Amino acid sequence: MPSDWSFVSVDMELTNQCGSECLMCPRESISRPKGMMPEDVFNIVSDKLIREESLITFSGMGDPLSHPNVFEWISEIRNKGCDVGVVVNPEALNESISQKLVESHPNSITVSFPSIQRDVFEKLCHMVPYEDALKRTLELANLSRGKVGLRVAGITTEISSDELRAFVRFWKERNIKADMTVCHGRGGNLKNPEIYKLKTFGLDSGSCGLFQFHTFVTWEAEVLACCHDLTGATRIGNLIDDDISVIAERKQDILKSTMPFHLCQQCDEPLRLYSLSQGPPPKNRKERTEFFRSISYDSLS
Repeated sequence: MPSDWSFVSVDMELTNQCGSECLMCPRESISRPKGMMPEDVFNIVSDKLIREESLITFSGMGDPLSHPNVFEWISEIRNKGCDVGVVVNPEALNESISQKLVESHPNSITVSFPSIQRDVFEKLCHMVPYEDALKRTLELANLSRGKVGLRVAGITTEISSDELRAFVRFWKERNIKADMTVCHGRGGNLKNPEIYKLKTFGLDSGSCGLFQFHTFVTWEAEVLACCHDLTGATRIGNLIDDDISVIAERKQDILKSTMPFHLCQQCDEPLRLYSLSQGPPPKNRKERTEFFRSISYDSLS
């Protein structure tokens, strides 16, 4: 298990390119370079994270399923004894893709499905009809059953603020785990008052809970404060050149004082409020799982 809280959980951005145009994703504000992670970069970064026994999640500002090596790399990480999850959206799914995804055997699959209200879903994700998205999600869930852990993640917005109970019940009736998180401003980058209104922001304690136990790595191996940095302004290092211990030390130095990044002063990500214990990081998978289950977006938002 990781020797430092910083690398307990790592989002690895295979690409920051995506064909979807979801309203809650401020893709138009991305100004850092766009592209796909090269194989040599993946090999170096993944080897370091595997040695650290980090929980790796293929996520970020793009569609991981669009990367030509995604299934091979999931299998490779699993075969080396490390845990890997992947975040997908229904638009990227079809019968062949879903079958390959399940066969690559990630530890977990999270399907982003913002709402079970047809009009809300199609407003937020207008590139795919609701019925198609639902069909593809259920197909993946059926293929995953008994093989890969799968959950559906929704998002409450200004047009779906009272949906939580119905959302969870809808998926529970289909024997699928589900939850909803509150739409936030992605570090001040989301500016769409129709679906999102800023209510509270900043860091009361001066420290960010998400930054403490989570690390974000771009497709270029750049380590940024978090995935909400769309410009690259919060660069902490690069995992091609820097050892994990160096990055972890830099993060710990940042945490000793108020977060120095402008991005943080306009952030309302709920997990920023999480107060991490001062104890050591999880010693095994069971402790890590218990830690993440203990974090409740509802109580933080």
